[in-house]
Amino acid sequence: MSLLAKVFIVLQTILIMTYLGLTGALYQHKRDWRTSYQKLKGRYSTMVSRSAKEVEALRNFVSAKNQLITAKENEITFLKSQLDVAILQAVQKGKALSAEKSRTTSLEAEATRDKTTIRALGTQNTELTGQNTTLKTDLDKATSRREISEGQVARLTNLTGQLEADLGNLRETYSGTRIKLREKELLIAMAENQGVNFASLLPGPPVPAIDGQVLAVKTDVKPALVLLSVGADEKVEAGFRFSVYRGSKFVGKVIVERVLRDSAGCRVLFTAEGETVQSGDTAATRLQ
Repeated sequence: MSLLAKVFIVLQTILIMTYLGLTGALYQHKRDWRTSYQKLKGRYSTMVSRSAKEVEALRNFVSAKNQLITAKENEITFLKSQLDVAILQAVQKGKALSAEKSRTTSLEAEATRDKTTIRALGTQNTELTGQNTTLKTDLDKATSRREISEGQVARLTNLTGQLEADLGNLRETYSGTRIKLREKELLIAMAENQGVNFASLLPGPPVPAIDGQVLAVKTDVKPALVLLSVGADEKVEAGFRFSVYRGSKFVGKVIVERVLRDSAGCRVLFTAEGETVQSGDTAATRLQ
């Protein structure tokens, strides 16, 4: 066999071995790619299923949160109505207490007149000792009236003590009710600051939209007094409530007590924690 034939056979053998090696490598790579594709496909299916579950959970969470907000709004409305009833009852009790106090004053005046009469009868008895027989009957009557008057004075004293105790209880109740009212008004103001429009939820004509500015603040009295830059010319009326802001930050709430042509005097109802109304703050009857 010639050298050329031997070289050809060697080259052919090398090419065949190279072909077989490449074919085996390609086959192995094909298997690896197919396995990787199946794994990636499984992972994709798992991620799609998990994402769908997470989206459904988020939707349920948003729905539950909306229901909770609705429930809280209903609770605020209910508490506000209860507070109005409590204030009305306190006012009625105050009127009844005033009437009872007037009655007590009248009874005390009557007791004073009876005491004066008793003293006059005692003086007359001393001066008319010679008419003892005639005046004895009058003296017995005066003594009886004196005992009755003293009994009335004792009853009036007890009644006055009871009325003072009731007055103290009413003052405590009124103080607690006022604190609760300020807390509820603060909650309402915070809700208004978050975008809740209570004016649309309440009956009656809405307060007109009026924007003004705080001109001056008097802080040496409690509660503080505020002067606004709007008045009767802007259709401001006594009883209107203004929300006070510093920029976009809620500061507090004031109520109009006196209206002039171009300004209005107000009393501070409450302020946000750590805040005070200052000159230059903006005031508005509607949410900003």
